[in-house]
Amino acid sequence: MDALKNRKVRVWFGGSYREQWSENYILSIIYEGRRWVDAVMKDGLWSPEGGDEELVNRLLSPECPELMQQYFQAAATVYDAVRECLNMGLKRERLSECLHTEMPLAAPELMRLLMDDCGFPLVEAYRVTAACCGDLYASGVLPQELYQYQPRTSHVVSILRQTAGSVTAALHDSRREEFRSPFGAPECGSTLRLGFRRLGGSVRDAHLELWGDSMEHSYSMERDGDYYYVNLTMPNEPQALWYAFYIESDHSAHWICPDGTGCLGKVCAQREAGFRLTVYKKDFDTPAWFRKKVMYQIFPDRFAFSNDGTAERGVEYHKSLGQTPELHASLDEPVRWQPRSWESSYSPDDFYGGTLRGIEQKLPYLKELGVGVLYLNPIVEARSNHRYDTSDYSRPDPILGTVEDFEHLCAEAGKQGIRIILDGVYSHTGADSRYFDRYGNYGGTGACQGAGSEFYSWYDFRSFPDDYRCWWGFRDLPEVNEFNPKWQDDIITGDDSIVKLWLRRGAAGWRLDVADELPDSVLALIRGAAKSVKPDAPIIGEVWEDAVVKESYGGRRNYALGCSLDSVMNYPLREAVISFMHGWSDAYALRDFLIAQQMNYPKPLYYSLMNLMGSHDVDRLRTALAAGRVLRQMSREDQLKVEFTPESLERALLLERLCAVIQFTIPGVPSIYYGDEQGMCGVCDPFNRLPFKEGDRELHDFYASLAARRNSAAALSTGHARFMAGSADVLLILRWISDGRDVFGETAENGAYLAVINRGNDERSYRADCSAAGLGICEGSIAALSSEIIRLK
Repeated sequence: MDALKNRKVRVWFGGSYREQWSENYILSIIYEGRRWVDAVMKDGLWSPEGGDEELVNRLLSPECPELMQQYFQAAATVYDAVRECLNMGLKRERLSECLHTEMPLAAPELMRLLMDDCGFPLVEAYRVTAACCGDLYASGVLPQELYQYQPRTSHVVSILRQTAGSVTAALHDSRREEFRSPFGAPECGSTLRLGFRRLGGSVRDAHLELWGDSMEHSYSMERDGDYYYVNLTMPNEPQALWYAFYIESDHSAHWICPDGTGCLGKVCAQREAGFRLTVYKKDFDTPAWFRKKVMYQIFPDRFAFSNDGTAERGVEYHKSLGQTPELHASLDEPVRWQPRSWESSYSPDDFYGGTLRGIEQKLPYLKELGVGVLYLNPIVEARSNHRYDTSDYSRPDPILGTVEDFEHLCAEAGKQGIRIILDGVYSHTGADSRYFDRYGNYGGTGACQGAGSEFYSWYDFRSFPDDYRCWWGFRDLPEVNEFNPKWQDDIITGDDSIVKLWLRRGAAGWRLDVADELPDSVLALIRGAAKSVKPDAPIIGEVWEDAVVKESYGGRRNYALGCSLDSVMNYPLREAVISFMHGWSDAYALRDFLIAQQMNYPKPLYYSLMNLMGSHDVDRLRTALAAGRVLRQMSREDQLKVEFTPESLERALLLERLCAVIQFTIPGVPSIYYGDEQGMCGVCDPFNRLPFKEGDRELHDFYASLAARRNSAAALSTGHARFMAGSADVLLILRWISDGRDVFGETAENGAYLAVINRGNDERSYRADCSAAGLGICEGSIAALSSEIIRLK
């Protein structure tokens, strides 16, 4: 990469300067009579090339004064770093991303540049300088000797030395092991070392403050040179914690709290938000098979059609109950989304006739795509097409097929190396069900028929029979009392419970609908029940936010701390990636997000995250990338008014490939929503649930190639991971295994891969630090709107 190796900057020498104060007391520096030379990087050093001939000759001469050469090298290094910072789309406050140097004259030259050319206040310029330069005192430099080369910098040497002696500056980067070790979330009872490095100012005393929802402790820190550290034993109780550093100097007190990245420390006058620290249950683990698979989500009514009369017979069954289902005559008919003439509100009971046998017939397609686990939206009997309003937990909806059809599907899928995860909807049932039976369609034995019903205790009636607790106010979805012993026995803990029954029939695990609306103790019961039947059954929770700090039921949830869930649906990832693709955020923000998840989730759960880009609850990925706005916040009517040009849809296809590369190269389980691999479009529910159709074969093949690569390279599933940004447009993902074992200590093939993703409209250069994988610096270029997965070894 010539552009990286032959950088050129301009360095200024000599002349004079004068200070000019504005009426509002802002200082400006006016330079006069300066001379310049261009500096070009050659073989790791700056070389003069062009500009003032006398200066060039002196710098090239063997007799060039050492101080002059030092200033030239330091100034060129600083100017180049600031320019690179701006070219990369970073704010100058984050210059430390680009500059780390021990050159004696780099600190005063950088501080001069930040104050004079960039308008930084003195203290702010000093703290940025302290984060970038190891020698704040310009050791061995006499200001009067430097004056002839750069008079203003010679003056700044004195300013810098005085400031460094009195103003506190410190560094803590929770991503680096010198400040936080070991990396990531610690187990209960383990030891964690936390610390910071003094960059300037005095430190008379230092404490680590650690706090959570029900605890707060202060720990005195030990000193080792400029480093202050403390070794902590983690609590025995899993919990989300925060920490910050309290520093007392001779003249004041300060805090080190995280900046906007959540990882880098900033000096604050008072305690602000803390650095996050997740402490998870000792010996918590997740199914090893699951974190190595590619997932495929299926909305059963819309994916595969056996055309054998099953769906028709099922529709007639529902009609016999007094329900009003409709079976579309063709897959090309538009989905119904408005109330019918006799309805006051839209009822999602139009069906296209997907079946379990149809899914079985598509197993070769799924195998060829590289899928190893299917997640099926609810399959049990229900009134609606989405089936989140359960009528009977014990059997499949007749429109889909029979128990035998399901068992045969699981058996045939197993032969293809594919396992099946079911959707458990346990916070509520349907009102039109054998359990509640609001309309009497199920024989009059439900809770609505009175206290004599075996299911009466499942529900909470405020005033029988019409006033009862229901899910988010929807009267067709009565909520259950999850603490009721009868409900727990029927659904979870009994020998013939629903959780256990479907696992015995062949299911491999559960995805739990609205998991954050189920109490932690109930989730733990579900985990225990499932693992008693299949110890390697994954339990996935529907959680839309950061699962570690999620609050509901009046407190912080523990389901992501090793107490119940093995995985959660990673909606925050989808939001972060789409934001990056649209240019609403940059690669640095996405990198910081990825690092935050890596640090804050327990490692077993992190490597099992359901990394989705689409689902039945959000607009299709291609549509989201073409829209340029957040559609989920709009009404159905307004969503349908959004126009998509051919150009926007074509660009969305290119961006979808970039999303997929991220999805398949980060730790976790990549999940494809049915049809996304074919370029299907659709705004939100129900338009994101159209019948599966084959479309863009090239996109399908791209997904298949990603899955094949991931399935054949352990480094891409359970290898180490490092996230970097090559510029505002370029994300870099490094994955590797170098010692014959993956991050869980399992025997695995060595390998190293670098994924490069450029969302920009132009070719971009990148420079990736791959030293963690034992490979040093990797440089290259990447075409516009493209990605590449490079095998490094």
